[in-house]
Amino acid sequence: MSKLLNALLCGPARLGKSFCCFAPDPPPPIDYAGAAKQQGAANVEAARVQGQINNPNVVNPYGTQTVTWQKPTLDQDAYNAAKATWDSNQKAHMARYGVPIPEAAYKDGYRPPNQADYMVGGNTPTITQTFSPQQQALFDEGNKAKLALSQLASRGAGAAGDVIGKNVDFSGIPDMPGTAEETRQKVVDSMMQRVNEDYGRATDDRHSSLIAAGIRPGTKAYDDAMQLLQRGRNDASTQAWLAGGQEMSRDFNTDMERRRAAIADYLTQRQVPLNEVTALMSGSQVANPFSMPGYAQNANVQPAPLFAAQNALSQYNTDLYNARAANAGNLQQGLFGLGGAGLMAGGMAYSDRRLKSNIVQIGRHPIGVDLYEYDIFGRRERGVMADELAQIMPDAVLISPDGYQLVNYSMIGGRDGLSL
Repeated sequence: MSKLLNALLCGPARLGKSFCCFAPDPPPPIDYAGAAKQQGAANVEAARVQGQINNPNVVNPYGTQTVTWQKPTLDQDAYNAAKATWDSNQKAHMARYGVPIPEAAYKDGYRPPNQADYMVGGNTPTITQTFSPQQQALFDEGNKAKLALSQLASRGAGAAGDVIGKNVDFSGIPDMPGTAEETRQKVVDSMMQRVNEDYGRATDDRHSSLIAAGIRPGTKAYDDAMQLLQRGRNDASTQAWLAGGQEMSRDFNTDMERRRAAIADYLTQRQVPLNEVTALMSGSQVANPFSMPGYAQNANVQPAPLFAAQNALSQYNTDLYNARAANAGNLQQGLFGLGGAGLMAGGMAYSDRRLKSNIVQIGRHPIGVDLYEYDIFGRRERGVMADELAQIMPDAVLISPDGYQLVNYSMIGGRDGLSL
């Protein structure tokens, strides 16, 4: 019974694994480099197809538009060099082994060169546009008109050069106006001339009348009467200065406006030729009816998601492996649980040194290893150490699913060896 369970759990050595080892093989590693190359090729193909879809042949009332695609060409030098290298390797292999290089030895970069791998160029569109006779005539006339305007602008540019080539000269422009203080003084003098004359006569008359009335100079009555005359003169002087300030400002603004007008006229004479040339050069351009063909060039071709698919497949294989491994673990655990009673009944017991404590050597087992007493699983037992027994009798030692060593005591005559 114990030998059957031993073979069932551990399997014959020639099989290399237990019959109960139901764990599946792990999924193969993903070839990221290969997937990236395939994705790159898919991207190029998608770009090529998108370019062809977005560049159709056009036939409309304006004429025709034809798109042709350049074909790839063979890089003959690179292909010849790769072929020469392969032929040399093939010759050396024949000389050494007497047979050609087997296909089983072919791998990426080590195989006969294929011309398809040395094709370069291609996928470049050439767009040929042909106007209808009517559109061609309109196009030609538009170009003639544009040429005539350009020639006229060229002559205008020559004339403008005579103006632009000269420095700006404001020598003939009126000077900046001064403060116009002289103007104000003239106004004040003019307005105060009669006031001063009247003030002199009025002063003499008032003096004579006050003396006649017995009011002498130096008295308060005399001073008050004379101040009335002076106050009137002061008011007149103030009005004269205000009027002079207004006239001074008007004179200054008039001179400044005269200067501004002269500068504007001078600059206009310089700018007119430039404006004429600009107007001629900014005329409407000759339209090309094919610049926006009547076709929606917005098709977007997505490449096949090969790299993402490879990742998804790898994830699926990993999930599948994990599920199978879990099922195998459950099955193995159940089988071990069912057979545990038979194992223990047949003399199978845990004897891993890591599970034992208070170990005391008490003698020798007849099989040729030391005999011990120790505590294990809360009880005192007697037996051998599994690791020592494995050195002289490995068939009597098993590894449990939880990773600990067991000893088949039925194969070594029991714990004391008395059954040998």
